[in-house]
Amino acid sequence: MPKARLSLLLGWLVALTANGCSADQRVLGKISALLGDAGLADADAADADAGDADAGDAEAGDAEAVAEIWVPFGAIAPHPAFANVCVGGVGVCAQADPTLTADELELYFTSNPNGDYDIWLVKRESATAPWGTPAKVDQLSSTSLDETPEVSADGLTIYLASERPGGVTPGRRLWVSHRAKRTDLWQPPTPVTDFSTGADEDTSPSLQRDQLMMVFTSLRGGDWDLYATTRQSTADKWGPPKALTTLNSTAYDWDPAVYRAGNSIVFASRRSNPLNSLFHATRASAAEDFSTPQPATEFNFLGNAGDPWLSDDGKHIVFDSRQNPSKIYEAWR
Repeated sequence: MPKARLSLLLGWLVALTANGCSADQRVLGKISALLGDAGLADADAADADAGDADAGDAEAGDAEAVAEIWVPFGAIAPHPAFANVCVGGVGVCAQADPTLTADELELYFTSNPNGDYDIWLVKRESATAPWGTPAKVDQLSSTSLDETPEVSADGLTIYLASERPGGVTPGRRLWVSHRAKRTDLWQPPTPVTDFSTGADEDTSPSLQRDQLMMVFTSLRGGDWDLYATTRQSTADKWGPPKALTTLNSTAYDWDPAVYRAGNSIVFASRRSNPLNSLFHATRASAAEDFSTPQPATEFNFLGNAGDPWLSDDGKHIVFDSRQNPSKIYEAWR
């Protein structure tokens, strides 16, 4: 298939999603048919004819950046790390706010077996090994509210929201902790002071894989909305947060999860009903605004779905549904 036809086809799909349509498996099947062996041969021939110029483009990343085409997730099931487990073994308790390392061997979450929300961890030895027994992470927890952890891809940095004393001002604030290697204990969390000011409350951080962008939830605009902050390197301070205006509404918008190098996002919102529902949006690059959010309808039948985490390739989602008690679920695509 000539490159011009391929670009038109991709543009058509992006336009569909921007106008509230979803590409299902039948659409993807048609794409596969159009991009069959003959089409691929045509594209290869065109590339060969272009010679050194196209070769140079290929080395620099020949394909133009395109926004994600949303493909619905498959079957939703309780996460196996919590099968028949009530953290702490007492009564009924909640499991919420899941976040995983990139290798998916460590899953941090929030639980309240003793009535106080703290940071907990469940681990496994390999991607095929069974999950161990959940345990509270004492180094990250306090006697105050501790919630919405976000562990970095390499497992050496973790952000969380907390109402513990010592923040910039009283209230829910972002804190961060580090460790030199995965077998080390976490260092005592310190407040994120780079952009926290006045009475603004911040929660629900989500890190881009390279840790150069963070999307979080804040009250600084008057209600819970989504903001993004960036930095040039992990040694630099975070820059001034900017409201993600194409994602925010007059209702609560929170619990973001960024993936695809920060160019796709799933988040919770109450714009459709009094309970949380998951929405998704995308963009072709960080230079663009996110698209108009669309409901991720495959999750919202559970009711009050929120706090998603996604693998950076977008194939695995872990999230909670707060149905008294809150439980953690997962799905794949």
